[in-house]
Amino acid sequence: MSSHIYAFLSGFGYNHPLHPAFTHLPVGLTIGSFIFIAIAYFLRRPLYFQSAKHCIVLALLATIPTAIAGYFDWQYFYAGSLLFPVKMKLGLALALVLLLFVVVFESTRRKKVTFFLLLLHLLCLLLVIGIGYFGGELVFGKKLNVIQTTDKTVTDTKSVIAGANFFEKKCSFCHVTDSIDTKVGPGLEGLFDREKMPVSGWPVSAEGLRRQLKSPYNQMPSFENLTEEKIESLTSYLRSL
Repeated sequence: MSSHIYAFLSGFGYNHPLHPAFTHLPVGLTIGSFIFIAIAYFLRRPLYFQSAKHCIVLALLATIPTAIAGYFDWQYFYAGSLLFPVKMKLGLALALVLLLFVVVFESTRRKKVTFFLLLLHLLCLLLVIGIGYFGGELVFGKKLNVIQTTDKTVTDTKSVIAGANFFEKKCSFCHVTDSIDTKVGPGLEGLFDREKMPVSGWPVSAEGLRRQLKSPYNQMPSFENLTEEKIESLTSYLRSL
């Protein structure tokens, strides 16, 4: 279903993810609500409390289209992979929605602003910051998500994401991808920019990586039953580092 939506939008010249455009609504409204309630509390301006109420209700409502757009982006651009930033965003977003419900409930039953309400708004603000941080990590943190418009690029991107997901589950216990430092095994940053594999000294190539996985050098565990599809996706991911 998601592919049809993006194909339709592409016909109008829109070739970008949907979720970032929607995030401005709950994020901006949550920030605005905190500013208004802070003014109401510290400057004793009760009318600003009403503005904070309106903003927080709208922020809660805005989470619905934002979450839907996020789901479609996740399926289309990330192949539904549960990467660490995705898990963190999901957890923080769920916490934010629940907290927004609490804030709306408490705001409607209270006639004046209290420190407790101010604290709840502050927690909402912190959750928004956390969601934004991991959103940035998802887009920029591991060089995974250069979104382009051709079907081939989308396919390649999905392969990289699938490889990253496999790496996180099977390889990240022993290897890091953001440096060349040794964890248990060697760091793999810029692996395909090197001439030789670390430790084994085999030439760096897709075939060399396949050999290392199927018949590993030294003490690395064997992945002899790994499918070609997974090897190709892992290769795509390591090439992207």
